[in-house]
Amino acid sequence: MSVWDVPDAAVRELGQTHRALEDVTHCYHRPRHLPQWPYNLFAMVHGRDRAEVQMKVARIAELLGDAVRSHDVLFSTRILKKTGLRLLAE
Repeated sequence: MSVWDVPDAAVRELGQTHRALEDVTHCYHRPRHLPQWPYNLFAMVHGRDRAEVQMKVARIAELLGDAVRSHDVLFSTRILKKTGLRLLAE
C-alpha cells in the first residue's frame, strides 16, 4: 500500500490520476490523523518484490510531481487469502 500526503483540495484529482495507472489496483481517500499520520490518499501497488513496488511508487511520485508533499510504502507482512461470498443452496 502506498500512502500519500497531498493537498486536500487536490485529493480527488490526484486520486483519479492514481486510479488510471496500470500499476494501481485500488485507490481511495482517507482522513489524516495529525500529527502521527499525514497521509490522505492510499493506492494499492503490487509487485513481485519490494524493489519492484518501490520502483513503481517512485514513478507515481514523479508523475504527481510537486503535488506530493510526502509518501511512503507499507509492505504486507503476510498474505491473507480472500474468498468470495458463498451461498448455500437449500
